[in-house]
Amino acid sequence: MNSIKAALLNSKGERNVELNHLDNLSTKNLLTYLASSLSGFFVATLITSSPIIGIPFALITTTIPIILLRRKAESERAMLQSLWPEILDHIISGLQSGLSLAETLVALGVRGPVKTRLIFQIFAENLRGGMEFERALADVKMRFNDGTADQVCEVLDFSRLSGGRDTSLTLRTLSNFIRRDLALRAEIQAKHSWVKNSAALAAVAPWILLLLLASQPNTLSAYTSGSGFGVLMIGALLTVVAYLWMEKVGRLKIVPRIFA
Repeated sequence: MNSIKAALLNSKGERNVELNHLDNLSTKNLLTYLASSLSGFFVATLITSSPIIGIPFALITTTIPIILLRRKAESERAMLQSLWPEILDHIISGLQSGLSLAETLVALGVRGPVKTRLIFQIFAENLRGGMEFERALADVKMRFNDGTADQVCEVLDFSRLSGGRDTSLTLRTLSNFIRRDLALRAEIQAKHSWVKNSAALAAVAPWILLLLLASQPNTLSAYTSGSGFGVLMIGALLTVVAYLWMEKVGRLKIVPRIFA
């Protein structure tokens, strides 16, 4: 009974920490969006001497942190996926040297890729704390939060339960499959990059031209009128929507988490 209560308190504490972390992230993101919007507003107002023209620039620059944060998350996910062949090589070497599956995974906290060592160090602490192997492996899947990690962990769990002697061969096959998939995704991503760059140039060019033309009194008076301001706001909304849509079209699909 005491162990159950302790487990419940521990899970509740972890949940509270996770919620506080999410709240901090959301607050930080909101401040980032606000700072980007104000920066665009003040820069456009400083160049054109018109706060009215600065408003659509504030709307457009609000989307910059959204795009940057999304690309950062995608790059981190791709980086973790690219480490799985190396992780599997370490696991295969450990199994072939006579270590158990648990000992091999624990060793990844010291000898594995630097970016993933903390996850496997937590895995080792969970095992030393009395957690079952299956739950500790599920915690690894949760921390990676990736479809490739789910596949690898399911193979490892199935190998542990079945006690098969072909575990190394299975992991070698899985490693080759992941390598081919990563190479294919990298090739597609390289071909899509020029589309994204063209979309960014097409979205930014008219607004740079507006900043250059706004130094002329006729242009300034035209866009500071009611109809001119309406045209700018519609243009800003269409620019944001078109660029976000192009980002979505040019993004590769994430490997689904079937075993999550």
